Amino acid sequence: MIGWLRRRKTDDLRPTYAERQAALERARERLRRQQSAESRRRAWLRIGLPGCAALAFLAGLALSDRVAARGAAARPELFVVQRLEIEGAQRLDAAALARAVLPEGAPEPMELAEIASRLEAHPWIAHVAVARVAPSAVVARIEEQEPAALACAVGEARLLVNAQGVAFAEAEGAEWDSLPRLVVASPPPRDRRDPLLAQGIALARAVSEAGFSGIELSLDGEDPNALPALRVQGVDARIVLGAGDPAQKLAKLVQLLARDRSHDREDQSSDPAGQALRAMPSDPAGQALRAMQAREIDLRFEEQVVLRPVVAPELGNDGPTSGADAPGSATGVPAPRRATGDRPGESRRSPEQRKG
Repeated sequence: MIGWLRRRKTDDLRPTYAERQAALERARERLRRQQSAESRRRAWLRIGLPGCAALAFLAGLALSDRVAARGAAARPELFVVQRLEIEGAQRLDAAALARAVLPEGAPEPMELAEIASRLEAHPWIAHVAVARVAPSAVVARIEEQEPAALACAVGEARLLVNAQGVAFAEAEGAEWDSLPRLVVASPPPRDRRDPLLAQGIALARAVSEAGFSGIELSLDGEDPNALPALRVQGVDARIVLGAGDPAQKLAKLVQLLARDRSHDREDQSSDPAGQALRAMPSDPAGQALRAMQAREIDLRFEEQVVLRPVVAPELGNDGPTSGADAPGSATGVPAPRRATGDRPGESRRSPEQRKG
C-alpha cells in the first residue's frame, strides 16, 4: 500500500530532487563565472588601464625626444630656447635667475643639459630638473639650499652650511645670526661634504633638542681631548662634551643647570639673614661651586660633572696675568692652582721655623 503511494505518476511534470540539485549547481557555476569576470574587469580598471597609460606616456616621451632631436638637427632655428621659466624659487628671484641663465637674444641654441648645468652652478641651488614644454620654451624646477648652521673660521667670512655638512655660500647680514655656529680652525671646502661639519650639524641638532639656544660649537683646536666644546645662551661657562654619544651628557647638563637655578630662586626668596648664613662657608674649602659661576663644565666623565672655577689673575713683574683664562688663549684643562701659594718643593713653614 505504501509503495503504491510513493510511485511517481507518469503525468507528474514536477522536477525530481536530482534535477533540482543539477539546476542549482548550474546556477552557482554561472554566478561564479559572472563574479570572476566582474573582478577581472575591476582589476583592469584599477591597475591595468593606469599602467598601460603610464607606459604609453613614457613611450611618447621617448619618441618625442627622438623626434625633437631629429627636428633640432634638421631645423635648429625652430628649437632655440627663447623662454625659460623657473619654478620652486623661494629666496631667489626667478625672473632675474632666468635672465642670467638665458639672456635675451641668445645667438646660439642652448641644450637642456647646459641650462641645467648653469643653474646648478648657482651656490643657492641644490638640485635642478629641466623639461622642454614647447620647441622654444623650457621649464626648470629648482630646489634651493636650506642653511642649517654657520661655519666660522678666525679671520674668514662666515659660510652657510646645509644639513649634509656642505658649505655653499657666504653668510651676509644678520639674517643668519640665530643659526648654530660651528667654529673650525680653517675654512671648509666649498660644494663638498665635510665630515667634521656634518658631525657638528648632528651635535647642534641634539643640543637644540635638549632646549638650548645660541649654540656655538668648537670642533677642532689645539687640544682634541677637550673637543667638541659647547657654549650656549644663558651659560657663561665653556662646556666640554668630548667624544661619544652626547645624549646622556646633555641630560646631565640640563639637570645640573636646573638644580643651579632652583638654588638661585631659593636664595632670592629668603631674607637677608638667611642669605648671609648661606654665604658663609660650611667647611674650610668653602661651598661647592655652582654651574652658573664656573669657568668650565666638563661632561667627559660618566659618573660625575667637573666644574672648574674662574681663577683670579696673578700679579707678575709685568702686571696682572691670567694664564689660561685670557681671552683667545688655547683651551684645555689647566693645572690646579695651589690654595696656599706655595711652590712645588717648598714647605709651608717660614724660614725661621725651618732653621729651628
